[in-house]
Amino acid sequence: MSTVITRRHALRSLMTAVTLAAATLCSATPMVAQPDARLEIVLPAHAVGSGEGPAFAPRSVLATRELRDLLRNGFPARLHFRCELWRNERLNNTLNAAVEWDMLVRFDQLNKKFEVYRVVGDRATRLGRFDTAEEAEAFLERPYRIQSPPMKRGASYYYDASLDIEVLSLSDLEEVERWLRGEVRPALRGDRNPGTAVTRTVRTFFVRLLGGERRHYQTQTRPFTAQ
Repeated sequence: MSTVITRRHALRSLMTAVTLAAATLCSATPMVAQPDARLEIVLPAHAVGSGEGPAFAPRSVLATRELRDLLRNGFPARLHFRCELWRNERLNNTLNAAVEWDMLVRFDQLNKKFEVYRVVGDRATRLGRFDTAEEAEAFLERPYRIQSPPMKRGASYYYDASLDIEVLSLSDLEEVERWLRGEVRPALRGDRNPGTAVTRTVRTFFVRLLGGERRHYQTQTRPFTAQ
């Protein structure tokens, strides 16, 4: 049964998160260095361009204490992936195809479980429920393979992949809850309600805390010849 998070409950969670985050910033204890966060992309072992595309795996992207505190206090994390296939040309490289999808990580405060969703288009599929953020992140790091776009045999190509991570705001949180209950279409593409003054103030605090509204990761494959 889906959890209904009311505005009052969400606002209380938001203020709790702010308190925890402020305590973290004011703590005299030095912060432990985090693992190397990155996005990995791996080409298929055999013929490239035969239908099997590259596999993607984020590494340690949810490992920071601040981000996990926000997750535990009810703020979903949205991971937006984009993969571009570029063709190497003599004078100019050409964008051949692009594929985008999202992953959503949220904490179900009623059942005390972390949930991981994959979002393709307007459809969200829950992939699993986990007891800890570490278990959810381990699942999230499993390689996800896409289909290879059509390629011209003998031509040279490379993949360019990016990952953007952001913590959703209060208005986003309410929209996500309604969407997961099937009431509205997803609002995960950057179109947001302006929100209340307190939401904007607190979100500014989060932006400052996380070092930017988004965390961005990017990587490329080596050039390869389509077969």
